[in-house]
Amino acid sequence: MFDVKIVNGTILDGTGKFRYKGDVGIEGDKITAIGDLSAADAKKTIDAAGKFVAPGFIDFHTHSDLSLVYDKFTRSRIYTGVTMDVVANCGIGVAPIREERKKELIDYLGTRIIGTIPAPLELHWNTMQEYFDYLEEHTPAVNVVAYVAQGPVRIDEMGFSKEPATPEQLENMKAEVRKAMEAGCVAMSSGLVYLPGAYTQKEEMAELAKELKPYNGYYISHIRNEGDEEMDALDEAIWIARTADVPLHVSHLKVMGHHNFGSIDKVFEKLDEAEASGMEVRFDCYPYTAGMTSLGALLPPWAFEGGVEALVERLKVQENRDRIKKELTTGIPGWQCFYLMAGGWDGVVIASVMTEANKYAEGKTVDEVAKMNNEDAFDTFFRLLIEEKSKVQVVVHTQGEEDTDKVVVHPKTCFGSDSMDLSMEGLLSIGKPHPRAFGTFGRIFSYYVREKGMLTFEDAVRKMTSLPAKYLGISADRGTLKEGYFADVVVFDPEKIADKATYEDPKQYTVGVDYVLVNGQIALAEGKQTDVCAGHVVKNPCTAGKKA
Repeated sequence: MFDVKIVNGTILDGTGKFRYKGDVGIEGDKITAIGDLSAADAKKTIDAAGKFVAPGFIDFHTHSDLSLVYDKFTRSRIYTGVTMDVVANCGIGVAPIREERKKELIDYLGTRIIGTIPAPLELHWNTMQEYFDYLEEHTPAVNVVAYVAQGPVRIDEMGFSKEPATPEQLENMKAEVRKAMEAGCVAMSSGLVYLPGAYTQKEEMAELAKELKPYNGYYISHIRNEGDEEMDALDEAIWIARTADVPLHVSHLKVMGHHNFGSIDKVFEKLDEAEASGMEVRFDCYPYTAGMTSLGALLPPWAFEGGVEALVERLKVQENRDRIKKELTTGIPGWQCFYLMAGGWDGVVIASVMTEANKYAEGKTVDEVAKMNNEDAFDTFFRLLIEEKSKVQVVVHTQGEEDTDKVVVHPKTCFGSDSMDLSMEGLLSIGKPHPRAFGTFGRIFSYYVREKGMLTFEDAVRKMTSLPAKYLGISADRGTLKEGYFADVVVFDPEKIADKATYEDPKQYTVGVDYVLVNGQIALAEGKQTDVCAGHVVKNPCTAGKKA
């Protein structure tokens, strides 16, 4: 007697192997049989005739650390077939943090994508172990895997100091990385265009990364520059991983800046050379030519020294504004300037603000908002940052289609939405976000498989399931439809699965997904979410079950 039996479907098992007909039997949270199960009884039978049956999709790069807490139903994930979020990317995370530093971290998170939640941010924990405990007590709809983010590690020890760590501070940070890995994190992430990553020297980062090796961890990085100085930034990331003797994973691989379009092959060559030298190198991407970040990320690093309150006060001083305007228009060696990469203010679109007074700006470029107010665009930039206390998210159009296509189809690429899970209604129906929060996986099927024919269904599913599971180190029991594996399963219509989200109207769920099962529980039935929350915190197999 199965708890759930999925019959008459065509199986894409996640390995890339060609599709085949078969039934899937589930007992509890595991797949217990695959084959002809027509004679077997089941409490619930799902007819998947004309549909594909695949492992649940893994969103390899998310910022759902807090949205999982504020809305556990993760609707934009469930409707697109995602059964696992990987959190604490780009060095941005919610722990570790000591009590006396908590306000600094909360203020900072409010300026990043992780903090665009219209409610007071609270951190009910201090350590990654306590964060995991919180998620296990308040179970979300999807599984969760986490990195230890370098940002809070440094904020916990040094606040927003731009100075190099002292030997004592470095030892304290290394101890926090060890604690987080022992709690179940799978790697350490960094975001070197954000703070405090931008203040962190490569030698300090490599020392932290050395703590990953005993746990089979890897170094994953939003590198310091994805535009004019990308090769140098890749050299730095390679040096850090090689020095620490751990694999390197490059987050959302891309080339930014209109004048850099067409140069992704040089990036591949650089990474291939590193791998030829004996390193393990891999990467992820999102299937769009625009990214999303905070408006504050367009500021030079010195503006953020001392934290958010100091930033806001600094922006009120004309001398500082003049300096920032000059540095944005000319650039600073060693610093990635989003303003230049987007080609100016008409390439920067306001996605979300926190105050009602500025809601009119959502969905408009900074240039458009400036014209509406008869302002200089730089004055609009400064005004929004001050009035919103830097809690402004923006969509930035910075990438070329040809380069994006090449990254998507590369055999090493897995997919991440680079978003927090959102909703079409309720607390997490926020502004005009990047459509990737709702459409990433649907877009892969509708655009890259059906429309362009650049991927097969088999390879697209492999890049969403077994490949990211392998990178995360959890492929022994997840990421594949196989007997004994956890029953994370998606049933979708190959002719209908498609993204509906656009830049103009982003809050639209993917269509064509009929059923989603998370750990054997039905989270989506006949295209409608059941509000069943059966996610697990999936920990590093080296430390699973241990307490830090």
